[in-house]
Amino acid sequence: MLKAVLFGRKKSTRPFAEFYDDWFATLSTTLLPHLRRVLSSSSISPAVLSVQVDAMHHHFHSYFLALDQAAAVDVAQCLYPEWRNSLEKPFLWLGDLHPYLFTNLLRSFLDDQDYSSQEDDDDDDVSEYGTTAMNHEYFLGKPWHVAVAWRSPSKALTTRVDQIECGLRLMVPALAARARQAQAKLVENVGTGKEGAVGEAVVAEMEELVGVMVDANRLRRSVLADVLSVTSVYQSALFLEALAHFLVGFRDDKLLREFAKCQIRLSTDHHQQLLN
Repeated sequence: MLKAVLFGRKKSTRPFAEFYDDWFATLSTTLLPHLRRVLSSSSISPAVLSVQVDAMHHHFHSYFLALDQAAAVDVAQCLYPEWRNSLEKPFLWLGDLHPYLFTNLLRSFLDDQDYSSQEDDDDDDVSEYGTTAMNHEYFLGKPWHVAVAWRSPSKALTTRVDQIECGLRLMVPALAARARQAQAKLVENVGTGKEGAVGEAVVAEMEELVGVMVDANRLRRSVLADVLSVTSVYQSALFLEALAHFLVGFRDDKLLREFAKCQIRLSTDHHQQLLN
C-alpha cells in the first residue's frame, strides 16, 4: 500500500536530470561565453550587457520554475537528486542551491572591495582597477566600467544585502523545520500499520513536501532577483558570471577526478587508522 501511494503518481515523461543536462549545456556553452565576450569587449554597451544579464537571469528563473513542476510530479527526485555528483551534493539545501550561496557570493565581492580599500590606504601604487571575488588578474585589459564596477558600492546595496540576510535567517530554519516535521509525521503515521490511515497520511505529507520544495525555490528566486535589483548592470553581470562559473566548475572533469582521488585517499587512510 505504502509503495503504491509513494510511487503511484504519474511520472514525468522526461526525467528532470535530462532537463538539467540541457539547461546546464545552454548555461556553459552559450550564455556564459556570450556574457564573458560582452564583458571583455572594448566597446562594451550597457544596453547589450543588460540583454545578456536578463538572458542569464531568465535562464535561472526558468530552471527554478521547472524544478517546481518536477516536484509536483515526483518530489523525491528533486529533494534527493541522485543525478547530482559528489561535488554538488554538499551545497544542496532542500534539493538545490542554498539561498545563502547567492548572498555569500555577493559578500565576497563586497569583502574584496573592503580589502582593496585597505590596500589603497597602505600603498599609493595600488592598481586603479580595484578587485572583486575573482582573481586580480581577471581585470587586466578589461573595460573601465567593468574594472571599477565594485569600487565604492552604494549604501543602498550594502543595506539591502543586510536585509536579505536577515530574512534568510528567519525563513531558512522555518522551511527546514517544515521538511523535518513532514518527514516525522510520515514515519509516525506509517508506524500505525493501518493501511487506510497510512495512505491518507502519506499523501498529505508528500503534498507538504512539495509545498516546502516550491517555497524553497520561491526563496531562491526571490534572493536572486533582489540581488540583481539592487546592483548596477556591470555588478549584476559580474555576479551572474561568477555564479555560472561556480556551477560549471562543479562538473569540471579534471576537478571531479581529483576529488575522487581525495576520497579514495581519505578512505584508505581511515581504514588504515582502524587497523592500527
